[in-house]
Amino acid sequence: MGERYLYGDAGLIKGLLPQFELIEEAEGGWAAVYKDASTKSFWMKCYSTAGEQLGGGYELLIRLPLPGTEKLITVALETSHEDEAVAAIMRLLDEEAVEGKDFRHLLIERLEQLNFDSLDAAQKQRIRQFMTLTSLTDPTNKRPVKGKTLEQLEADAVYFGAVSEKALNVLDRLK
Repeated sequence: MGERYLYGDAGLIKGLLPQFELIEEAEGGWAAVYKDASTKSFWMKCYSTAGEQLGGGYELLIRLPLPGTEKLITVALETSHEDEAVAAIMRLLDEEAVEGKDFRHLLIERLEQLNFDSLDAAQKQRIRQFMTLTSLTDPTNKRPVKGKTLEQLEADAVYFGAVSEKALNVLDRLK
Protein backbone atom coordinates (compact mmCIF):
# COMPACT_ATOMS: atom_id res chain seq x y z
CA MET A 1 0.00 0.00 0.00
CA GLY A 2 1.70 3.15 -1.18
CA GLU A 3 -0.76 6.00 -0.71
CA ARG A 4 -2.03 7.06 2.67
CA TYR A 5 -5.68 7.25 3.60
CA LEU A 6 -5.31 8.37 7.20
CA TYR A 7 -2.92 10.10 9.54
CA GLY A 8 -3.08 9.62 13.27
CA ASP A 9 0.17 11.28 14.34
CA ALA A 10 -0.57 14.79 15.63
CA GLY A 11 2.91 15.99 14.65
CA LEU A 12 2.52 14.79 11.07
CA ILE A 13 -0.95 16.32 10.86
CA LYS A 14 0.33 19.64 12.20
CA GLY A 15 3.05 19.59 9.54
CA LEU A 16 0.65 18.76 6.70
CA LEU A 17 -2.17 21.20 7.38
CA PRO A 18 -0.25 24.40 6.50
CA GLN A 19 0.30 22.89 3.02
CA PHE A 20 -3.45 22.42 2.58
CA GLU A 21 -6.18 24.95 1.87
CA LEU A 22 -8.89 25.16 4.53
CA ILE A 23 -12.25 24.71 2.76
CA GLU A 24 -14.68 24.49 5.67
CA GLU A 25 -14.47 24.30 9.44
CA ALA A 26 -17.13 23.19 11.91
CA GLU A 27 -17.98 25.48 14.76
CA GLY A 28 -15.51 24.96 17.56
CA GLY A 29 -12.88 23.55 15.22
CA TRP A 30 -13.68 19.90 15.96
CA ALA A 31 -13.81 19.06 12.26
CA ALA A 32 -12.54 20.70 9.10
CA VAL A 33 -12.19 19.91 5.40
CA TYR A 34 -8.97 20.74 3.57
CA LYS A 35 -7.81 20.54 -0.02
CA ASP A 36 -4.36 19.40 -1.02
CA ALA A 37 -3.72 21.52 -4.12
CA SER A 38 -0.80 19.34 -5.25
CA THR A 39 -2.92 16.17 -5.52
CA LYS A 40 -6.39 17.77 -5.77
CA SER A 41 -7.46 15.49 -2.91
CA PHE A 42 -9.67 16.51 0.00
CA TRP A 43 -8.99 15.66 3.63
CA MET A 44 -11.08 15.82 6.78
CA LYS A 45 -9.50 16.61 10.12
CA CYS A 46 -11.56 15.37 13.05
CA TYR A 47 -11.24 13.84 16.48
CA SER A 48 -12.08 10.25 17.24
CA THR A 49 -14.63 9.71 19.98
CA ALA A 50 -13.09 6.27 20.49
CA GLY A 51 -9.91 8.07 21.55
CA GLU A 52 -11.78 9.56 24.50
CA GLN A 53 -11.87 6.10 26.08
CA LEU A 54 -8.09 6.07 25.83
CA GLY A 55 -7.62 9.41 27.60
CA GLY A 56 -8.72 12.05 25.09
CA GLY A 57 -9.85 12.74 21.57
CA TYR A 58 -7.50 11.18 19.01
CA GLU A 59 -6.79 13.58 16.15
CA LEU A 60 -7.31 12.10 12.69
CA LEU A 61 -6.73 13.32 9.15
CA ILE A 62 -8.73 11.22 6.68
CA ARG A 63 -8.69 11.39 2.90
CA LEU A 64 -12.12 11.92 1.36
CA PRO A 65 -14.27 10.23 0.38
CA LEU A 66 -14.19 8.47 3.72
CA PRO A 67 -12.83 4.93 3.38
CA GLY A 68 -15.40 2.18 3.99
CA THR A 69 -15.20 -0.58 6.54
CA GLU A 70 -13.36 -3.05 4.27
CA LYS A 71 -10.80 -0.40 3.31
CA LEU A 72 -10.23 0.59 6.94
CA ILE A 73 -9.59 -3.04 7.86
CA THR A 74 -7.16 -3.42 4.95
CA VAL A 75 -5.32 -0.25 5.94
CA ALA A 76 -5.10 -1.32 9.58
CA LEU A 77 -3.67 -4.71 8.64
CA GLU A 78 -1.42 -3.76 5.72
CA THR A 79 -0.10 -0.22 6.09
CA SER A 80 3.54 0.24 6.97
CA HIS A 81 2.67 3.39 8.95
CA GLU A 82 1.86 2.70 12.60
CA ASP A 83 -0.12 5.93 13.02
CA GLU A 84 -2.24 5.08 9.98
CA ALA A 85 -3.06 1.64 11.41
CA VAL A 86 -4.16 3.14 14.73
CA ALA A 87 -6.14 5.86 12.93
CA ALA A 88 -7.98 3.19 10.91
CA ILE A 89 -8.81 1.34 14.12
CA MET A 90 -10.07 4.53 15.77
CA ARG A 91 -12.26 5.23 12.72
CA LEU A 92 -13.72 1.70 12.84
CA LEU A 93 -14.52 2.12 16.53
CA ASP A 94 -16.14 5.50 15.87
CA GLU A 95 -18.26 4.12 13.07
CA GLU A 96 -19.39 1.30 15.36
CA ALA A 97 -20.20 3.60 18.31
CA VAL A 98 -21.69 6.57 16.46
CA GLU A 99 -23.10 5.13 13.25
CA GLY A 100 -23.84 1.56 14.33
CA LYS A 101 -21.60 0.09 11.63
CA ASP A 102 -20.35 -3.37 12.45
CA PHE A 103 -16.82 -4.34 11.51
CA ARG A 104 -16.09 -7.21 13.86
CA HIS A 105 -17.36 -10.08 11.71
CA LEU A 106 -15.47 -8.71 8.68
CA LEU A 107 -12.29 -8.29 10.68
CA ILE A 108 -12.41 -11.76 12.19
CA GLU A 109 -13.04 -13.27 8.74
CA ARG A 110 -9.94 -11.49 7.40
CA LEU A 111 -7.86 -12.62 10.38
CA GLU A 112 -8.98 -16.23 10.07
CA GLN A 113 -7.89 -16.26 6.40
CA LEU A 114 -4.33 -15.15 7.16
CA ASN A 115 -1.42 -17.53 6.78
CA PHE A 116 0.19 -16.97 10.17
CA ASP A 117 3.34 -18.88 9.21
CA SER A 118 4.14 -16.23 6.61
CA LEU A 119 3.78 -13.28 9.02
CA ASP A 120 6.81 -11.71 10.65
CA ALA A 121 6.93 -10.68 14.31
CA ALA A 122 5.92 -7.07 13.55
CA GLN A 123 2.86 -8.17 11.58
CA LYS A 124 1.82 -10.51 14.38
CA GLN A 125 2.25 -7.70 16.89
CA ARG A 126 0.10 -5.41 14.71
CA ILE A 127 -2.69 -7.99 14.76
CA ARG A 128 -2.42 -8.33 18.55
CA GLN A 129 -2.57 -4.54 18.87
CA PHE A 130 -5.59 -4.37 16.58
CA MET A 131 -7.35 -7.04 18.61
CA THR A 132 -6.56 -5.26 21.88
CA LEU A 133 -7.69 -1.81 20.72
CA THR A 134 -10.95 -3.21 19.34
CA SER A 135 -11.55 -5.49 22.36
CA LEU A 136 -12.14 -8.25 19.85
CA THR A 137 -11.71 -11.01 22.44
CA ASP A 138 -14.25 -9.41 24.81
CA PRO A 139 -17.63 -11.17 24.52
CA THR A 140 -19.47 -8.16 25.99
CA ASN A 141 -22.19 -6.66 23.80
CA LYS A 142 -21.01 -3.36 22.25
CA ARG A 143 -24.41 -2.50 20.76
CA PRO A 144 -27.09 -0.33 22.36
CA VAL A 145 -29.53 -2.33 24.48
CA LYS A 146 -32.30 0.20 25.14
CA GLY A 147 -35.57 -0.66 23.43
CA LYS A 148 -34.49 -4.12 22.27
CA THR A 149 -36.44 -7.31 22.75
CA LEU A 150 -35.02 -10.20 24.71
CA GLU A 151 -34.48 -12.07 21.42
CA GLN A 152 -32.50 -9.16 19.99
CA LEU A 153 -30.36 -8.95 23.13
CA GLU A 154 -29.72 -12.68 23.02
CA ALA A 155 -28.75 -12.45 19.34
CA ASP A 156 -26.29 -9.66 20.18
CA ALA A 157 -24.83 -11.75 23.02
CA VAL A 158 -24.42 -14.75 20.71
CA TYR A 159 -22.79 -12.56 18.05
CA PHE A 160 -20.19 -11.01 20.38
CA GLY A 161 -19.56 -14.36 22.05
CA ALA A 162 -18.86 -15.98 18.67
CA VAL A 163 -16.54 -13.15 17.60
CA SER A 164 -14.71 -13.40 20.92
CA GLU A 165 -14.25 -17.15 20.56
CA LYS A 166 -12.91 -16.79 17.02
CA ALA A 167 -10.59 -13.98 18.16
CA LEU A 168 -9.19 -16.15 20.94
CA ASN A 169 -8.51 -18.87 18.36
CA VAL A 170 -6.67 -16.31 16.20
CA LEU A 171 -4.54 -15.32 19.20
CA ASP A 172 -3.68 -18.97 19.78
CA ARG A 173 -2.59 -19.27 16.14
CA LEU A 174 -0.37 -16.17 16.51
CA LYS A 175 1.87 -17.87 19.08
